[in-house]
Parts: sequence; C-alpha cells; structure tokens
Amino acid sequence: MSHKRFARVGDILPAVLKSLGLDQKLKEREILACWAEVVGEEIAGHTRAVKIDRGVLFVHVDHSAWMQELHFKEKEIIQRLKKEKPDITIRKIRFGTGK
Repeated sequence: MSHKRFARVGDILPAVLKSLGLDQKLKEREILACWAEVVGEEIAGHTRAVKIDRGVLFVHVDHSAWMQELHFKEKEIIQRLKKEKPDITIRKIRFGTGK
C-alpha cells in the first residue's frame, strides 16, 4: 500500500500560479490594491488605478487639472510604488480622464 503525501495549498499555490503565468498578474493586482495607501488620501480621492500593462500603470483621474498635477509627480509616485512592491516593474504611469 502506497502512502500519499498531502501538501498544504499555501505551499503549492505559488508554484501553480507561476506555472500558469498568473503570479505576475497577482502581484500587479497588489499594486492596484495599495494605490490609495501609496499616493495618500487626497490623490486617491481623485484617482483610481485601473490596470498594469507591460510596465505601464493606467490611472483614471476625475479632472484634467488633477491629471496635469499628477504628471509632475509621476516619478515620485513610481518611486513610492517601487518601495512598496519592489518585485513589480512600473516604468510609466498613464493618467487619463474618464471611467
């Protein structure tokens, strides 16, 4: 009779996600989730991080004046994001108005 070993889900999940190519997407979702914490309450009240595509973070802004202001802060925000999630590459932020 053979003895089967059982593994805990938490032990095998990272390898499964990586093999499916989902580990990076999960990490990217973490950036979207911590957006408000990274940029602060005031900026978060006027923005929403939407997605990351090939190192570009797309952020919706509620007003064009805020969009212009955030362009000046882009490098600073990228540095904060890198500090919070160093294993995720964000090289640019695209700010846009709309939903």
